Amino acid sequence: MSKPWPIRVDATTEGEDAGFLRKCEAAWKQTDATVIGYLHSDLFIHENNWDVRVMQQFDDPRVAVVGFVGATGLAHEDIYKVSYAYTQLARSDVWSNLSDAEAHGQRETGARRVAVIDSCAVFVRRDVLSRLGGWSVDRYPNSSHCSDLWICCAVHRLGLSVHMVGISCTHRSGGRGATGESWLAERGGDRSMHQEAHVKLYEDMRDVLPIRIKQ
Repeated sequence: MSKPWPIRVDATTEGEDAGFLRKCEAAWKQTDATVIGYLHSDLFIHENNWDVRVMQQFDDPRVAVVGFVGATGLAHEDIYKVSYAYTQLARSDVWSNLSDAEAHGQRETGARRVAVIDSCAVFVRRDVLSRLGGWSVDRYPNSSHCSDLWICCAVHRLGLSVHMVGISCTHRSGGRGATGESWLAERGGDRSMHQEAHVKLYEDMRDVLPIRIKQ
């Protein structure tokens, strides 16, 4: 399988930020790579040849998505038996090799099958994105909210697997991110997009959620 190389994504609209999800869509359309990787700009990787470890996961044809941070549980067991609350879509049993891994869950330096990964690092097979028709930009808010949950749920629906690999890294989350402040303000702000994304995921993934991966 070919080695991943960075590409510059042209996803602006009349010189303005196009938003996170449309950037993901643009990357899918602008490369013919068999595996496409999406990394947050505030993610710092501390080991050499990390890409080799990532690509080794794809030696298994059943693996469709790989990330650096993963959780073996997604959504509360009674999610569709009680009134909706976005907290019902929480992850459980988080594994990573982040510098502060224990603050989020447990440390994993190897690899394991998981229910969902975190959007700080997402690697996905190009042919799987093609089967899904891309990043669902016409359905979901154009932000990073639930993009990781959506791609993993969609992959499980196809009967494929999600893996995390314990790459040594630091994620300095909480910055501006991939979506500009002015862009967010014009579209109701980050909070409203967060709420909208969770409601749509809740509605769309009734046949998939909750997900539990037994180790």
